[in-house]
Amino acid sequence: MLNTYRGCLVGAVLGDALGMPYETLPARRMERFSPPAFGRAYRGHPNHDLLPGQYTDDGQILLIAARNLSDGWNSEEYAKELLRTHNLNKFRFPDGVLFAACKRMESSKNLLESGVNSDSAGSLSLAVPFALAFRNRREMAQALVPACSITHTHPAAHAATLGFALLLNTLLETRDVDAAFAALDSAAQNMDAELYTRLQTAYRFERSGMSVDEAAAVIGTSSSVYQTLPMAVFLCKRFFMPEELLSAATTCGGNAGTITMLCGAFAGARFGIENLPGELIRGLERAGVFAELADKLYALGEKPDAEEETEEKTEE
Repeated sequence: MLNTYRGCLVGAVLGDALGMPYETLPARRMERFSPPAFGRAYRGHPNHDLLPGQYTDDGQILLIAARNLSDGWNSEEYAKELLRTHNLNKFRFPDGVLFAACKRMESSKNLLESGVNSDSAGSLSLAVPFALAFRNRREMAQALVPACSITHTHPAAHAATLGFALLLNTLLETRDVDAAFAALDSAAQNMDAELYTRLQTAYRFERSGMSVDEAAAVIGTSSSVYQTLPMAVFLCKRFFMPEELLSAATTCGGNAGTITMLCGAFAGARFGIENLPGELIRGLERAGVFAELADKLYALGEKPDAEEETEEKTEE
């Protein structure tokens, strides 16, 4: 299980770095498989200063949240770190909603109530560390939705982030792919009917044999969770091999960084870090740091069980 935890966290960042050069670009036709490889964005692209193997703001948010969770979640400290990174101008091509929320924090001095009512996908990276840090899904939901609200207050952003966290958490705990997608569907159905409908449409397109480039055109690959998440689940349903999944995700254009991040997290949670491309992991920025954080989050989730055993032995 520890290998799948490492795979999930490292895979997410790996996907973000793979998709980084293709953000905002048109979708590319996937005529034949080619192994995924790090690239550099063209001159003038928002990510042109990043080197191959570096991640974007999704990876930064994931890192900030994972560190916070490993020490015991504190919403105010998380918000402070977002604002500090913003004030230092260190965010890499930040989601517009993240930028706006940080500006509100700065002007109002209200760290926890400056979120923006937007359905952008900027909060989706939170799903990964929260899925790893909690064994109890109810407790995870109670912590994750307020964490999303620090930047995103729209119900669809909450539904997508919690839904994907439940998918990953279920997959990590049960190894049951069908149960994992059912957990996502249940969250969407209960929290945002439009997101649920779009997910069902993506499943139907995948079953029909629609090509990746056709799906990208019809489902959409914008920064809205109504397009980013359904496109990611289309790909996760379509491809079994991690390399094929990651390679296909990078062709989507649009919000390619986040789409490939979600696919990387799914592939890592399903198959473990040993089945992700080793050469790419060696070239990934701070790969060792993310693997260590995965270990810490795994241990964090194990603590309640250990405490219960100790209490049982004491009572005996």
